[in-house]
Amino acid sequence: MSGQITRETLDGLSPEFLSRGRWGNADLIRFCFGGKEWIIKDFSFCPLFVKKSWGRWMAMREYRAYIRLAGLEGIPAEAFLLDEYAVGYRFIPGKTLRESDPAEIPIDFFHELEELVRRMHERNIVHLDLRNRRNILIAENGSPYLLDFQSYLDLTFMPRFLHRLLKDIDFSGVYKTWIKLRPDLIDKTRLAHLRRLNKRRRLWILKGYPLGSRGKRRP
Repeated sequence: MSGQITRETLDGLSPEFLSRGRWGNADLIRFCFGGKEWIIKDFSFCPLFVKKSWGRWMAMREYRAYIRLAGLEGIPAEAFLLDEYAVGYRFIPGKTLRESDPAEIPIDFFHELEELVRRMHERNIVHLDLRNRRNILIAENGSPYLLDFQSYLDLTFMPRFLHRLLKDIDFSGVYKTWIKLRPDLIDKTRLAHLRRLNKRRRLWILKGYPLGSRGKRRP
């Protein structure tokens, strides 16, 4: 994909801007190419000093996460680098949990989400921003997808004693959202586990995306 499309060809495709990032966040762009729909996260519109440092680093960083998780159902597929400032992947039709009415959430959704997080952890990747409901998508077929890996960590070369703590941060995000949106579907065992996780979570000082992805985006 990266060898077939450039910024010049993208401009000729009349792309749709889904949102405009803040000064340090990417623009989200949707477009059609080769009979498929794609998303690009583009830092090239950021101020020059952000674009050349943070933006370049974050585009490559997120690309590496998708490559590590390639082939895993529930992760955006066919990731590519448009250039050093933008990462792209296949568009996934659906709605984020932030946009969804709780009644729309399938009964098995959170069980499947929990299993998806486990499979991600098996590849030594932790997301670390799953409390943000914008980062969890309900696909049109009802399956969960994980988005926005800008806060992720690779556990491969990290001390083993940190693995459990970091994985638990992901699970606490799943359980917190579960109890908020579908408290009727969560069991007492997971509720007790969430209470334990919340006590440990105060040990983790880097909670979520450091530039504040929950803030307002550019109009």
